[in-house]
Parts: sequence; structure tokens; C-alpha cells
Amino acid sequence: MVEAVWAEEILRSLRRSRVRTEIMMYLYKIYPRASYPADISRNTGIDPTNILGGLRGMGTRFDESNSLLNMGLVEKIERDSMAYYRLSKRGKELIEDLELA
Repeated sequence: MVEAVWAEEILRSLRRSRVRTEIMMYLYKIYPRASYPADISRNTGIDPTNILGGLRGMGTRFDESNSLLNMGLVEKIERDSMAYYRLSKRGKELIEDLELA
């Protein structure tokens, strides 16, 4: 039951945000590789500030509680003082379960 409620909240959040959906689909396409925000921006055509907002939340437009990191759909990897993001196993399973891929 908890998993079903979680999935419904995730789906609602993704339906409300094209940015979060596009980020997830790009990260799914390159899975299991990670990418940094500027690269995600270049490959999706979305402004880098909006990419950061979708990944980790930013101000009032991108609520942190609905960020991809907070929902457990994306992982943050820090290497050489750079932040990279990769679709989490949970995020990958969600996409495959919904047959969005």
C-alpha cells in the first residue's frame, strides 16, 4: 500500500513537470552512466537553472519535496568536486513499469 501511494505521488509530480520528466527520460537513455547538469541541459534543450530545479529543487517554482533527488528517482554522485546525477534503480524500475521507455 505504501509503495502504491508513493508511486501515485511520483506520477502526479512528473505529470506536473515536463522538466522532471525530460530529465528522467534522458537519464534513462544513458543509464547506468551519470551526467552533470550542463550536459543534461545541452541534451534536453532545457535551461540549466531549470535542470537544477528539477533535480534538487529551487525556490518556489521547483519545490524541493518534489525534486527527483528527494523522491529517490535520481542519485547524486560527487567526483573531483563535480556533481553528477544518475537515474536510481528505483527510477529505472518506475519508467520500465510504466512502459514509458
